[in-house]
Amino acid sequence: MPSAVKTDLKAEYANELKSHPNFIVTQYQGLDVAQISTLRKKLREAGASYKVVKNNVFSIALKESGVAGEFPFDTTLRGPNAIAFTGADVPAIAKVLRDFSKENEKLKVTAAVMENTYFDAKGVTAIADLPSKEQILAQIAAMLNSPATKIAGTLNNVIASLARGIQSVAEKNGK
Repeated sequence: MPSAVKTDLKAEYANELKSHPNFIVTQYQGLDVAQISTLRKKLREAGASYKVVKNNVFSIALKESGVAGEFPFDTTLRGPNAIAFTGADVPAIAKVLRDFSKENEKLKVTAAVMENTYFDAKGVTAIADLPSKEQILAQIAAMLNSPATKIAGTLNNVIASLARGIQSVAEKNGK
């Protein structure tokens, strides 16, 4: 029979997975409290929460949630792990973790789940290279705005040419 603490933890993990189905698994062994606090602050600013998990309890919550798909529980959840839970903007969180791991080599990004799809460490690196949601929206807006800008420029040139033509005729007739 599971203890009350483990039952509460499982419920906490299940709620976190329900509200934030995308997550990134990290191994943090060797980081001190100040480094983890700094990482938590950076992740919070990017829209994620970062929690140290009990591997067995988290595995049970993950299996019951159905979020993970093909997640390799036995090989991924070993040693001290912490999870960065996020909503939709996984690339931004992956970038924060990648940049932090470059500064602190003891942090290792091991896996991720995004949209019910498992990614290994190489997949997380590829996700980190994706543009953020804001960058994608800006690119789409620029593409949508481009034809309107070209039309406006063309119309402006036609009107300016017409005005120059009228001006030159007026000058010719006025002389």
